[in-house]
Amino acid sequence: MIRLEEVTKTYKGANNQALRGVSLDIARGEFVFLVGTSGSGKSTLLRLMLREERPDAGNVLVLGENLGRLPSRRVPQFRRKLGVVFQDFRLLPNKTVFQNVAFALKVIGKSKAFIETAVPDVLKLVGLEEKSNRLPSELSGGEQQRVAVARALRSEERRVG
Repeated sequence: MIRLEEVTKTYKGANNQALRGVSLDIARGEFVFLVGTSGSGKSTLLRLMLREERPDAGNVLVLGENLGRLPSRRVPQFRRKLGVVFQDFRLLPNKTVFQNVAFALKVIGKSKAFIETAVPDVLKLVGLEEKSNRLPSELSGGEQQRVAVARALRSEERRVG
């Protein structure tokens, strides 16, 4: 669940507000597209939801956490609950497809046994089971994006397969 309540954000030195009085609710399981022109606040909105930025006013609630009250020391733990696909994919270039997905699971403390089962399942789900030993540089842009999606699907609640 994601809720923004009258969120405003202005960057220092900017003439205009990046966001002004934005309110929205996204329910669990709801699929939402964030679209808009360049400079309309899309990236700012995402940074607020990831707690990379703080609003000047209003509340940002994600997964039941009021991010304005979330101590900085708890931010990494909070982010481990999220699956995010970045525009640039952020794949590790010296690791295979399997290792890229497994790395995300290792970071959140999953067991080796879980990883050995979950990674092939999620790679099959995104149609990359045959490319698990390839490096990102050996993949098309679309395939790299699917690796990023597979990595994002790695939450505690979602054991794919």
